[in-house]
Amino acid sequence: MLERLYEDASSFEFPEERFERVYGELERTLYDGTARVVAVTPLRGAQLETARVDLGNGVSLTRANSAGAPREAAWPHPHLLGDEPAEPSVLIVIEREAEGGHDLPLPWLRRRIADVVRGLRLWAPGTLAPTGSAWARSDESPWQHFDLDPAGPGRGDPWTIGEEDGGELTEFLAAIEQARIPGRIAWALERFELGCERPRDAEALSDHLMALKALLDASDEAGRASLSLRLAALCAEEPDRRAVQRRTELAFALERFLIGGGSADAYVDEVGSESPAIVTSEIEACVRALLRDILCGYLDADLRRTADDILLTSNAPVEIEARDLRDEPDPAPDTDTTEIEAVPPPKPKAKSRAKRPAKPKAKPKPRAKAKPKREPAPEELADGVTPSADWGFDDADCYSAPV
Repeated sequence: MLERLYEDASSFEFPEERFERVYGELERTLYDGTARVVAVTPLRGAQLETARVDLGNGVSLTRANSAGAPREAAWPHPHLLGDEPAEPSVLIVIEREAEGGHDLPLPWLRRRIADVVRGLRLWAPGTLAPTGSAWARSDESPWQHFDLDPAGPGRGDPWTIGEEDGGELTEFLAAIEQARIPGRIAWALERFELGCERPRDAEALSDHLMALKALLDASDEAGRASLSLRLAALCAEEPDRRAVQRRTELAFALERFLIGGGSADAYVDEVGSESPAIVTSEIEACVRALLRDILCGYLDADLRRTADDILLTSNAPVEIEARDLRDEPDPAPDTDTTEIEAVPPPKPKAKSRAKRPAKPKAKPKPRAKAKPKREPAPEELADGVTPSADWGFDDADCYSAPV
C-alpha cells in the first residue's frame, strides 16, 4: 500500500486523493462477501442514565431515540403515540460483520441476545426481560422482524445502569462469556433465570431453592440437612452466618407452607412475619452471588467441598451436647439451634444394692405337718424384693430372697 501511495512521487507529502482511491480498493478486498449486520431488541425494565453504554464485542445498550431503530422497537406502544411525550425504549444493539452476503444469522443473534440478558441478570437484580421481538438488517437493507424465545415479565425495581458502571460490566460479561459451565451449574443457571422471570415472589422461590440444591449438590439427606449451614459459610462472614442460615431455613419453611396450601391465618405460625418478597429476594441474591463467582473463576464448581473446607478452618466453635436420654422422651427437633453447648456427660449413678432381707424366724415343725404352699402378699415384702418360687416352704433352709 505504501508503494502504491508514493509511486512516482517526488516528495513525502501525503497524497490524500491517491490514499482515498487505494484505501477504497483495500476495503473492497477485505470485506468482499461480508455485510454489516445490526440487530436491536427492546429491553423491558431497564433504565439508562446516559444515551449509550458500550458492553464490548459489538454489544451496547442504547436509548432508542438515538439508535436509528424502527419505530416499533423504539417506542413501547407506537400506536398510542400522539402529542403526549413518551419514554423511548432501551435497546440491546448487536453489531457484527457477517460473511455470506446479506443472509441474516438469526439463530446466532437469538443466542447472543439471550447471553446478554443472562449476563445482565447476573450483574444486578431488577425486573429485566426482553419483549420477545427483535429487528435486524444487513448494511442498508430494510429492517426485518424476528421472534425471540418467550420470557416472563419478572418483578422488582427497574434495572438501572450508569456510564460509570460500563467498564466493570463489560469485564464481567467478557468473563462469563468465556466460562465453561458444567452440567449441574448450567442447570442451576437455567433455574435462576426462570426465577428471575416469574411475576410472583412465591413462584420464584422454588426455582431459586432448586438452583441452590443443584449448586450445593444437596441430593441426599445429609446434603439437604446441611444446605443452610454450607450456604451461610459461602455467602457470609462468621458473625453474619447465623442470619443467612436462619433466612435459608425460613425460605424452605415458606416453600413447604406454599406446597401444603396453607391459609393466610397460619402463615405467621408456620413461617414467621417476614414477607415472601424479602425472603425470595435474599435467596435470589445468594444464588446470583454463587453463580457469578463460579462463572468468573473465583469459586470452584464443587461448592459443597468448598463450604466444608471453610467450616473446618473456621474459628467458630463446633459444640456438642451430650445428655442421658434413657429416662426422658425424645425431644422435638429445634430447627433454630445451630450452635450447641458442650456439656460433659453426667457421672454414672452407683448401682443400688437391695438389702438381703432377714430370714423370717419360725419354729421348726415336723415335716409331716408342713403347711401348704402359699404366695406372700405384696405388702409383706421388703422394698426392692420380688417374690420367688421358693417362698412359702416351711423348711427354714429353703427360704430365699433375690439380691
